[in-house]
Amino acid sequence: MNAIILSLLGAAIILDKYALGEFGISQPIITGTIIGAIFGDVWFGIFLGAMVQLVFLGGLPIGRDIPPDGQSAGIITVGSYFLLRNFNSFGHSLFLAVVLGLVGSIIGGILEIYVRKFNEKLYHRFVHHEECLYICHTMGLLTAFIRGLCLFLPLFVFSQLIGVPDVFPQITKETLMIIGISIGLANSFYLFVKIKTVVYLLIGGICGLALVVF
Repeated sequence: MNAIILSLLGAAIILDKYALGEFGISQPIITGTIIGAIFGDVWFGIFLGAMVQLVFLGGLPIGRDIPPDGQSAGIITVGSYFLLRNFNSFGHSLFLAVVLGLVGSIIGGILEIYVRKFNEKLYHRFVHHEECLYICHTMGLLTAFIRGLCLFLPLFVFSQLIGVPDVFPQITKETLMIIGISIGLANSFYLFVKIKTVVYLLIGGICGLALVVF
């Protein structure tokens, strides 16, 4: 699969984030599975997606807050890795894919701000011209798709064409796992470990262990 087709696929998947109702398809662990299956390595696609999922576990779009785009980061990390590995070593490909995913998450969050501003204009147009409902909806979908395409295409083309120099840093699968699990645990404590809910967390943990044992 080349960079253009992968970018179109990623732009279609990322519509799940807001434009088509969030069904979870755009979550990193799911997109990792999909892209991994396309490239013939489902296991490593799931692994990369899971690591990205843990890193961005604490990024919640509450109110007007727009965190880094974890869904796009998952697509970019997994897709870039499979494109990079065609011409580069495993360690180089993995490191650069992670870097591109993190950069893409920041750029994706910035682009999301502009998309929301444009959607607000579409909403105000609909309020004053209700007959434009379907046009406004279509424009909203198209804008979300173009946002994804503009984000993915340059990064995937870069991944497909670049040859990483030997002096470039490398990362192992084990190191990435340690980083992902550590950040995931930190995010979990931040989200779930609170004084009011710690009792329920302990009960849930005990029940989970009981199911595993018995």
